Amino acid sequence: MINIEDYAERQMRRRGMEIAYARILPVVVRRITDNNGQVLVNSMEFDAYNQYWYLVNAYELPVGTRITSDTHVVLLETHTNDTMEEFSGKIKIQLPVSFTGHVCQALFYQVLVK
Repeated sequence: MINIEDYAERQMRRRGMEIAYARILPVVVRRITDNNGQVLVNSMEFDAYNQYWYLVNAYELPVGTRITSDTHVVLLETHTNDTMEEFSGKIKIQLPVSFTGHVCQALFYQVLVK
């Protein structure tokens, strides 16, 4: 498994940037249905401009989850923990139609630079 702190530090150093603040941040996506079972909401969006967000728990998210941002798009087709995905800008997390739970939590390592 990749050490997220070391990985983010190396990425920022390559870009000539210094980390000002970093933390693990959970993002909860709710699946909301009406009384007939029709899905009303299965995604969420948030702004992460001038920040770098690294997905930490891809292996725990449902297969078919789609995460898009201004800089990257990923469709989770398998459960893996050997890759590191980076997002920045407007980030959207969309659960797959096959997801039948009510709540899904994505964990990100949020990096703010000086």
